[in-house]
Amino acid sequence: MPNLLPAIYIAVLVILSGNVGAHEQKSSITVVLANKNSGLLEISHRFNIHDAEHALTQLFGGKTDIMNDPLTQTRFSDYIQGHFSLRISDKHPIALSYVGHEVDGKFFWVYQEAPLPPSTPQIQVFANALQSVWKRQTNLVNFEGLGSIQSLRFTLNTEWQTVHFNHP
Repeated sequence: MPNLLPAIYIAVLVILSGNVGAHEQKSSITVVLANKNSGLLEISHRFNIHDAEHALTQLFGGKTDIMNDPLTQTRFSDYIQGHFSLRISDKHPIALSYVGHEVDGKFFWVYQEAPLPPSTPQIQVFANALQSVWKRQTNLVNFEGLGSIQSLRFTLNTEWQTVHFNHP
């Protein structure tokens, strides 16, 4: 049994260090779902609550409580909406409407929608939320409902990206 103690100690350290390092990667996930039944692009942004609170403190100063304070929730939701855009081309932005936000466990969700563009072959996307706070922030945007699922990855200084669709 004494020979197992160093191995158990090392195993516990490895497990704990993995958990600490796992959250070091700052990331968000956005899903843009083309719902042909409703005729809408349904957009869901998911952020870690811990990241949201730390970001709000750095962005706006003061204490934040995104779990319980509706004003803090609204501020973060507004911030997210201001850092995500869709357009058909440089001259044709897609107007996004705010649907709502919610706290769900360890995540904060922001919901938006827009009319589904008719038979557009592509949509341009911009997503830079929290990248002014953390240089390693990654924002993944998945498109579903217009053919195969497509993903775009936004890191610091990523400009507009384009997703292409094949319409039936």
